[in-house]
Amino acid sequence: MLEYQKSGRYFAQAPRELLDLAAEDLHGLGARDLRPVHRGIHFETDLEGLYRTVYCARFVTRVLAPLLRFRCHATRYLYRRAREIDWTELLSAEDTFAVFASVANSRIRHSQYAALKLKDAIVDTVRDRLGKRPDVDRRDPDQGFGLHIENDMATISLDVSGGSLHRRGYRVQSVEAPMQETLAAAVIRLSGWEGGRPLYDPMCGSGTLLCEALLSYCRVPSGYLRERFGFMGLPDFDPDRWRTLRAREDRGIRPLP
Repeated sequence: MLEYQKSGRYFAQAPRELLDLAAEDLHGLGARDLRPVHRGIHFETDLEGLYRTVYCARFVTRVLAPLLRFRCHATRYLYRRAREIDWTELLSAEDTFAVFASVANSRIRHSQYAALKLKDAIVDTVRDRLGKRPDVDRRDPDQGFGLHIENDMATISLDVSGGSLHRRGYRVQSVEAPMQETLAAAVIRLSGWEGGRPLYDPMCGSGTLLCEALLSYCRVPSGYLRERFGFMGLPDFDPDRWRTLRAREDRGIRPLP
């Protein structure tokens, strides 16, 4: 049994400056026992709550489902423990994947090498069981896996968001340095604007503030234009429950007056 299945706990990544807003947002989406830490929030929910969080959260950049957590002092041990996961439940030989890693205050100090050892464990496991290795695609992978090692405690996770959630899907053309969508959503929330008066965007950029204001007022889920999410690769993914939840959230959309 994977770690998230035993604990019902997940981790939402968010910029430190947006943690309060992200926590308020997660609570409103049904998350329980929220525990903010540096650059994120640990929380508890059920599978339906997980789908709702990924589909609707406005200030979170990623949501991670822990797969395995263990004490880790060396990369060889990291590789050996990672081989315990049945990666074929999460990845086929035809899928692409990427690994992102971070380390802090640990004997393993090089995040890129740690990511490489996890990548090797994934590839070797899939190849041994299916006879073919999956490919790495850092730009647009089918599945993303996270590795975080802090104080010699390693957590391997699946990115159930399926890439950064700031990519709403409405930006088809951009400027050189657009405002990130999660930040724009925070500006709209903190401005107190609720649609009762005209909203003026003085930034002269790609209109991100106006787009996020529209999504907020019309109650459009932040993931409305996204077709694929990482939680679809979970071994206990329930397509019927997901379709029902998505339809229910979409029925809450209202038009602009």
